[in-house]
Amino acid sequence: MTTPALTAAASAASEYFADDEPVFGTSHELIEGRRVPLFGERRIWPAACIRRPSNRPVTEHTMMFPLEDTGIDLTNLRLREMVFAQLNPTHKALRDRSVFLPAEPTEISTLRQTIWNIVDVIIWGKEQNLPDDLGRWDPQDWQDFLDHQSADATAAGLRHCIHAIRRMRKVAAVLTGITPFDDPWNGKAATHIANETAENAEERGDGLATPSIPPATWWPLLRAAWTYIHLFAPDLLDLRDRLAEDGPPQPEQKSKVNFRTGEEIDELIEEWLARPDSVVPVHARDRQGSAPLRKGEPNWSSLSLSITGGTNLHMFGTGKRAHDRYSGRRREKVLTAIANGTVAVASTDTVGRQAYKPGSVFRRPEEIDQKLRQWLADPNNLVPVRGKADRNAPAGTVVFETLRREVLGEDDRSDLNGRSSKASQRRREWIEEAVARGQVEIIDGSGYRARRHPCPGFAEVTRANGTMGPWRTGITLEELDAELRMVRAACYVFIVAMSAMRDSEIQEIERDAIATFFGSPAVTSRKVKNDPARSHQHWWIIEPVALAIAVAERLSWHPTHIFASITPPKTAAEGKRRHGRRGINAASDLDYFIERINSTCGDLGLQVISPAHVRPHMFRKTMSLIAGREPDAEIALGLQLKHAARRAVSNRSTPAYGQMDASWATEFDRELEFAAARKLVSLLKDRHRGETIAVGPGAARLHAGLDRVLTTIEADPQLRAQLADETMMATLLHSEFPELHWGTLNHCLFDAPQAECQEGLPEAQRGQGPLLGACQPAKCRNSTITRAHAPIWLAEEKDLVTTLGQKRLAPPRRESLELRLTDVRLITRTFKENGGDL
Repeated sequence: MTTPALTAAASAASEYFADDEPVFGTSHELIEGRRVPLFGERRIWPAACIRRPSNRPVTEHTMMFPLEDTGIDLTNLRLREMVFAQLNPTHKALRDRSVFLPAEPTEISTLRQTIWNIVDVIIWGKEQNLPDDLGRWDPQDWQDFLDHQSADATAAGLRHCIHAIRRMRKVAAVLTGITPFDDPWNGKAATHIANETAENAEERGDGLATPSIPPATWWPLLRAAWTYIHLFAPDLLDLRDRLAEDGPPQPEQKSKVNFRTGEEIDELIEEWLARPDSVVPVHARDRQGSAPLRKGEPNWSSLSLSITGGTNLHMFGTGKRAHDRYSGRRREKVLTAIANGTVAVASTDTVGRQAYKPGSVFRRPEEIDQKLRQWLADPNNLVPVRGKADRNAPAGTVVFETLRREVLGEDDRSDLNGRSSKASQRRREWIEEAVARGQVEIIDGSGYRARRHPCPGFAEVTRANGTMGPWRTGITLEELDAELRMVRAACYVFIVAMSAMRDSEIQEIERDAIATFFGSPAVTSRKVKNDPARSHQHWWIIEPVALAIAVAERLSWHPTHIFASITPPKTAAEGKRRHGRRGINAASDLDYFIERINSTCGDLGLQVISPAHVRPHMFRKTMSLIAGREPDAEIALGLQLKHAARRAVSNRSTPAYGQMDASWATEFDRELEFAAARKLVSLLKDRHRGETIAVGPGAARLHAGLDRVLTTIEADPQLRAQLADETMMATLLHSEFPELHWGTLNHCLFDAPQAECQEGLPEAQRGQGPLLGACQPAKCRNSTITRAHAPIWLAEEKDLVTTLGQKRLAPPRRESLELRLTDVRLITRTFKENGGDL
C-alpha cells in the first residue's frame, strides 16, 4: 500500500497549495511592479514585493529553504507549506482543514527564525531515529529536543524553539506527511518551559528575558548622547555644510565618458542610417603609418564621434579592434548603405566631426606652471606634507596627489611629481622652496581626505585635567565622517531611551514626524510588530527628544527617513540621485559609540561608560523599570510601549518590563542618598560663612564632616574655582556622609554601633538601616537638628508645657510627659540661647 507521504514525495507537489499560487496573497499590501514569488519556487522566496522594515537589511527580507538530499525527504515541501500557511492565514485550504489562524500574517523575521528552528528539530529527529512524521512524536521527545538545545542555547533561544514548534503544530493539518498533534507542553507558558529547561529559573523568573542596562552604563551613556546632540552636533553639522558648499577643487573642464552597451550602439547606428541627412566622412588624402589610410576611405573614428555625439571613438573597431566581429558587422552596414546610395559620402574627414570627450583633463606645461606659481604665491595655500611614513613615502615628504587636487582640480591628471622632464624638476624646486619657507601643512594620511580643516568657534568643554578649551581645533574629512556617525548614534540612543520605542519603530521615523497627541508633544512612526498594515501611531516625547529628532533629520541625506546611511547623495550616470539605504545597524552603532566615548572621554569632558552589552531592546526594559516607580505607571507604560493595542490597559508584558532588578534597586537607594546630600549644600554654604548649623548629639559629627569638605575644596584650586557648582559640592557631601538620612524631626548620620534604634534588634538584623519607629532624636549620637527642624521642636515644647499645666493628669502620664519635656529641652535650650536661631 502506498502511503500519502510517499505519493507526495514522488509528485514533489503539495496536496493543499498549487505551485503557481503567489506566496504573498490578499493579506499583504503589495508594491506595484515588484515580482511576487510563487509557492513552487523551492529555494528562495524574496519579499521585495512587500514593504521592508527600515531596521532590516535587504538580505534579511528574504526566506530561504534547504533543498532535500533525496526524493523522499519532505523537509523542503513541509517548510514551504508551513511558511505559506503563516503568510496566508485566511487561505481556503486552511479553512477546509479547520485551521484558524489570526488574520495578521506572521512577520518575515519571525518566519526566517522559525524555518531554521524546525530544521534543527528535523535534523535532531533523524539523529535519534524518530519518525519522519513529527506528529507521531511523544511529548517527551519534544522535551528531549529542548534539553539537547539547552547545551548551546539560552532561555530566550529555547523560547523561540517552543514558539516555532507551536506554529508548526497549528498548521500541521496542511503539512504533507505530518499527523496533527496536541501541544507537547499542554499550553504551559513558553517562558516557564524555557527557564526550567535552561536551569536558571531564579535568574529569569521575572517572566521577561530582556535584561536591563546597568546604571553605571545607563547614566554616562545618556549624558554622552545628550552632549553630542546639543553641544557637538551644531558644530559638526555647520562644518559639514560649509565644506559641502566649498566642495573639493573642481577642474575648469570636467566631463565623463558615457560608456554605452553594444545594443545601444547598434540602435544609434540604425537611427543614423535611417536619417536622410547622414554623411560618411572620408579621408581627404593618403596617410602613412603602421595602419596606412587611403584617400576616399571612410574615417571610422570621425564617424564614431559623429554618431555618438562625441562619447565613443572606436565603435567601428579602429586600431586593435579593426577585425572584431561586432565592429566588422557595423562596418558592413555602413559600406552597404554607401553602395546603395542611402547615405552620402563627404569630401573630407571633418564633416560632422565632434570633439572626443575624454574622462580626464590634461593641460599644457605652460598652463600647469602658471597655475602652480599662482597657487604658491598665496601664503594661505599650504603644501601638504606627511606627518608620518606610509607605504608611499617617508614622513616629511610632500603629498603630491593631494597637492595636485588642490592646484589643478579633482579630475586633472597632469603630473606635478615627474622626475624625467625638466619642467617637472622645475615644479618640484618651486614646491621645495615653499616648504623651506614654512608654507606647509602636516597631514596624517596621503589623500585629500587627510587634510586637516580648522574648527573655529567649536564649543568649549572642561577636560578631565581641569583645563578648558574647544572640544576640537581641527578635523579631517575622515574624522568628520566618524563624528557624524557619533551624532547619528547619539540621536538614536537618546530617542530610544527617552521614548521607549522599538528599534523598528525608531528607524521608521520620517521627516516632519513631530506632532501633538492629546495636547502633548509626540512623534509619529510606523508600528511594525504585530501590525501588517504598518499603521502610523504616536509616541509621547519630551522637548529634548524633539531636539534629537531634529538633529537626526538635519544629519540624514535620505529624502524620507531620518536614520539612514551618512554617505552624501550622488548622481548616477543616468541622472538619478542615489541617497543610500534607509535604516542603520543599531547594534553596531551602539558598540561604536560606547567604544569611542571611552577612548576620548578625557578630552571631551565626559564620563567613562561602564562596559556592558547594550542592545536596542534593552532600552525599553530599562526606561520601563525607571518609569514603573511612578503612580499609574502600568497603564501609562502600556500606552507608550504599544501593549494597549487591543484593550485600554496594558497587557501582561507591561509589569514584566517594569519589574525591578537588583542593580537598579541599589541605584534608586543611591539616588535617595544623593538627594539627601544635595539638600546639605545650603548647610555647607552656611558653614562656609562660619555659622553653627546644627544642634543635638550628632551635631559635632555633622560640623566636622562639613569642615572636612570645605578643607578639601580649599586645598584644591580646581575645586575652589568651582565653589558655586552645587553638583560638585553634592558629590563631595555624598562621599563624606554616605549614610545620611533626611528626616522631618532630625537628620540621621546612621552609624549602626552608635544607633539607639538598633539596641533592641537581634544581632543578625543590626546595621541594615535606621528604624524610624525606634528613633530617639534627643539621645542618639547619630541625630542632628537644624534650623529647619526648630519650629517643630519649639511647638512640641509649648504643647508639653501646656499639657503638664493641667491639674487632673494621672501620675504615670505626668511622669512620661516630664521625661519627654526634659529630652525636648535638651534641643530647644540651644535654640533659645542663640536667640531662636542657630
